[in-house]
Amino acid sequence: MRIIFTILCIFLLSTTVSATTLKGSIYNTNLNLEKDVLIEIDQQKFLAKEGTYQFHIDEGTYELTARKGITEIKEDIVVKGNEVVYDVFLLANFKDEDQLWQETNEDLFADPVTEETWPLWKYILGGLIAAWALIRFGKARIKYGSLGKFKKQIKAEQNKTIKQHKEDLANEPSYVEKALEIIKKHDGRISQKELRKKMLPLSEAKISLIVTELEHRNVVEKIKKGRGNVILLKDTQSQTV
Repeated sequence: MRIIFTILCIFLLSTTVSATTLKGSIYNTNLNLEKDVLIEIDQQKFLAKEGTYQFHIDEGTYELTARKGITEIKEDIVVKGNEVVYDVFLLANFKDEDQLWQETNEDLFADPVTEETWPLWKYILGGLIAAWALIRFGKARIKYGSLGKFKKQIKAEQNKTIKQHKEDLANEPSYVEKALEIIKKHDGRISQKELRKKMLPLSEAKISLIVTELEHRNVVEKIKKGRGNVILLKDTQSQTV
C-alpha cells in the first residue's frame, strides 16, 4: 500500500512540476485589447471577454488558435518554464496582402490590343510600354522579392508582439522618417491603407505604431473616415476630409 501511495505522489509531483502557466493579451489592428475572442490550445477553450487569456498546460509545442467572427489566426508556440507570456495580434488572413501585391503589379502583363495591321508608331509605342512594364516589375521584384518571400516577410511581421514592433522602431527610426516623407509626397494627405502599401512588407500593427509616434510628435493628425483612417500633416488639417 505504501508503494502505491509513493508512486502516486511521485506522479502527482512530476505533473505539477511540468505544468506551465500560459497567458497573454489579444490586440486588434488599432493596438487596443480585443474582447470576446475565442482562444483554443491543446483541446482547451477560453473566451477572452476582456482581451486577456490564461491556460495551465504541460511544457511542449502547441498550436494556439484565436478566433473572432470570420477572423482566425493560428500560431505555433513553445511552452517552457513556470510562466510564458504570449500576446496575440488578431489580423485577417493574407487576402489583404495578396490584394496589395496584385495592386502593386497590376496591369504589368496586360495583353496589347491586336489589329490586323499596325502602323510603325504603334509598334514603337507598344515596345516602350512593354519596356516600362518590365522595368516596373523588376523594381517591384527588387523591392519586395518573390511573392513567396513577400508572404514570409508579412508572416514574420504578424508573428511579432507589440513589444517587438516597438523595439524595431526604436532600432530603426528611419521607418518613422520614411513614413513622414511619403505623407509629404502625397501633399500632406494619405489614407493609412495607402501608407501601408507604400511601406510593404511592414505590418498593419507597425504602421499604426508609426502613425501614433507621428501623432505624439504633433506632426500629423489621424482622422477616421469610413472603415479606415486618413493621415494629415498638421499644416493641412484644414483640408476637407
